[in-house]
Amino acid sequence: MRVALVTSAAAIPEPECKRGPASNGPHLITRRSKTDPTRFTWYIRDGKHEESTRQPLAERKRADRALDLYKLQKEARERGIVAPRMVPVAATLNHLLDAARPPGKPPVPRKTSLRSAAAKEEARQWKKYRKLARRLASLATYFADATLKDLTTSRCNAYIEWRSSQRDARYRADDPDAPNASRSSAREDIRFLRKAVKLYAGEDTLAWHPDVKVPEPGPGRTRWLRRSEVARMYWAIRGRIWDSETGDWKRERVFGPRGRVLTRYVYRDPQTIANRKPLRRYLMIGLYTGTRDEAIRDLRWECTAEGGCIDVEGRFIHRRGFGLDPSKGKPRTSSRIAIKVASTLGRWRKSDLAAGIAAVAPRTDGERYASTPVWIWEAVVADAGLDEEVVRHTLRHTAATWLRIARVDVRAAADLLGMSVQTAVKIYGQWTLEGQDAAADALAWSHGVKAAHSFAIKVPATVEVAVPRALPPREHPAQTERRRRERVRAADQVTRKQLGTDSAWPRTSRPAS
Repeated sequence: MRVALVTSAAAIPEPECKRGPASNGPHLITRRSKTDPTRFTWYIRDGKHEESTRQPLAERKRADRALDLYKLQKEARERGIVAPRMVPVAATLNHLLDAARPPGKPPVPRKTSLRSAAAKEEARQWKKYRKLARRLASLATYFADATLKDLTTSRCNAYIEWRSSQRDARYRADDPDAPNASRSSAREDIRFLRKAVKLYAGEDTLAWHPDVKVPEPGPGRTRWLRRSEVARMYWAIRGRIWDSETGDWKRERVFGPRGRVLTRYVYRDPQTIANRKPLRRYLMIGLYTGTRDEAIRDLRWECTAEGGCIDVEGRFIHRRGFGLDPSKGKPRTSSRIAIKVASTLGRWRKSDLAAGIAAVAPRTDGERYASTPVWIWEAVVADAGLDEEVVRHTLRHTAATWLRIARVDVRAAADLLGMSVQTAVKIYGQWTLEGQDAAADALAWSHGVKAAHSFAIKVPATVEVAVPRALPPREHPAQTERRRRERVRAADQVTRKQLGTDSAWPRTSRPAS
């Protein structure tokens, strides 16, 4: 019975549902004002939605313009088009991160010596990508709810203050010794934010985008090392500890084998000294060649395409690999090495090649440092009693300053350090007043100034040029005396005119002989 009823109900045809009239879309209508019943106002009606144009009946043209603007805004919302000022900052950061992602999947971590050249390049690209991701993550955290209209100069300055109070993203989250991010690193974040905004605006054809201003950097580092401070760093690498209160190395008193009281220096434990040992090469190469941190870590004893090398026999240091593009990154030029430095490097190379070590400044296990050993450097600087301004780049500053104190020609010094002459003069010119003794003495004693003469320049008569006045020619003493007498005679005539007589002075008659 139930089956029959269901079958009969299914056989009954459904009635046709007639659709209502098609929607007219957004259009203008008139509504009586709620405050003044005698006034009528134009409204925009879109289905059940009504929106006032705030225009009276006499302003039909303005109401039509408001209707056209409403239609454009509605179409933009339907197509997903957002006003440029309302674009989220997070969208620009994600766009930059997607554009910088290397192709393929991340490589499996392997030992550096077992990788091919292509695998090393791929690993380097993914390392750069992860570094960019950490930097953009800090920006996305601070500008989470911000849009492009919020990227003002004051907001960027506030980000730098906030970022400087946060821990450095390069360290692990569980590292208790992780320092806060530096202001220079926060400024670099703003530079990448500007890059992300420009890339998004260029590829998505935004009609407007903010000009993100990167704050001006603070005063540059002017710290350089004296020779006594370099010696203290070498002793700190060997394990000694500097006592700032006494101004000397820490000492302790112990009982000797015969019960006598002995005074000896305090040293770190053997494991710490062993970890600091590779820093001796790092310090020497950076100080006596002026090479940057990353270039030191890439140095090899043999010529390679990925990193620089040292030619001990020819006394050359090649800071860039022969297979790398010289237009990318910091300039890495080749320069000479001193004889005493080359002799030390020769002993290091002989022992390293015998042990199968290819890196010039290797770790304790013989492999190159993938990143800067910041913790070792900071521990050595602290044990040497130096301030926090002594960073790895201070070695390059010290090399440039020592060359200036030694009165080396600025062109030769710039070539040796691998920098331009303008950089050598602008950055390293006023770090110290030492080395100016010869210039100060020459200015005070005026060497050669008394014998100097100006030379007039002959120019065409049509050109008006201020020609320096030449020195008067040297004349005979008799001619000089004659000129003096003429000046005296002229002075006498002036005196007679002042007395009111033009006649000559009466001459006294000589007595008769």
